[in-house]
Amino acid sequence: MSISRRRFIENSIALLAGGSISSSIFAAGFKNIGIALDPLFLKHDLKGHPENANRLHAIDNELTKRDYWKYFTPIKTRKASSEELLWCHTPEYIKELEIQTEMGGGFYNEQSQDTYLNQFSLEAAQMAAGANIELNLQVYDRKLNSGFALLRPPGHHALENKAMGFCLFNSDVIAAKALQKYRGVKKVAIIDFDVHHGNGTQDLTINDPSIMALSIHQHPFWPMTGFGGHIGEGKAKGTNVNCPFIRGAGNTTYQQTFEKVILPKLRQFQPEHIIVFAGYDGHWQDPLAGHQLSVTGYNTIVKQCMDIADELCGGRISFSLGGGYKLEPLAQCVAGTLHTMLGIKEPFIDKIGEDMEFETDFSEEIEKMAAWHLKQVPEA
Repeated sequence: MSISRRRFIENSIALLAGGSISSSIFAAGFKNIGIALDPLFLKHDLKGHPENANRLHAIDNELTKRDYWKYFTPIKTRKASSEELLWCHTPEYIKELEIQTEMGGGFYNEQSQDTYLNQFSLEAAQMAAGANIELNLQVYDRKLNSGFALLRPPGHHALENKAMGFCLFNSDVIAAKALQKYRGVKKVAIIDFDVHHGNGTQDLTINDPSIMALSIHQHPFWPMTGFGGHIGEGKAKGTNVNCPFIRGAGNTTYQQTFEKVILPKLRQFQPEHIIVFAGYDGHWQDPLAGHQLSVTGYNTIVKQCMDIADELCGGRISFSLGGGYKLEPLAQCVAGTLHTMLGIKEPFIDKIGEDMEFETDFSEEIEKMAAWHLKQVPEA
């Protein structure tokens, strides 16, 4: 067993066991941040695939180097129940995953070969959904200021009856429905800044006026969804907010889009809780996309998310791990997000820096997006 793998397991077991956290971090003004983590997330793995267990090892290494683990509050993980999974997915689809797992796994779709299963993948996905539920319930109950779910496999491409885009179960929508069913929450917002559009999240909420899905992403780009004209259907009109940009969008584009579109739409919607699908594959070094964010840019939009949660819903916000497929930028981005969430006053040192290529100016497109989306008002 490698040092990295052993330390990750030790850290996750310590969290599960309720490891002690120094009270001095709270005296210093740091926020109480929960981490959802389970060793099972490592067992969903396929060597050579972009979405593999080394992503969590890299995050673990960076958090260890920065001595951040001691700052986090453990979340006791559990698997989502069958009933909870059925809030978003069909029984036939769940059975299909069970059968494929029992047969040893393989690619869910042999034609596309993007989403894989091994003997542990179904359990890992059940654990990811359940852990996300528990994290969000504790944040909503104010046992935590906020939280980060270091989940694998991710979830925002998972459809009601189909796996795709490395995703099996849509953990964020399941968590949103858990808040509604277990805590009576009337409105939940899901912000998605992964560079790929969260088509699964859109499809699962397109007719639901109680969940607002907001996405900023590259387009045209896989999965070729997320048009600005998709705004929700029926009474949910105005609760689906897509902000698509071609290659070349970076820090300024994302920050201005938050300021002019995403934050005003959240103020219009007035959520009681916010979930963020935190994908870092928009980083300029990421090999699978063409946006140009830096670690510092991500820290800024995370701060924007935290501030709007403070303004609208008493700080009730959680993050769940999305994309990011070059290990160093991924690890730096997650560490930067947690640094921002903790409220550490010292500036976060971005060891990678900014893209040397100029960012495309999308200011006119952003103004048009703002005018369009702010006219789309959900029915009362």
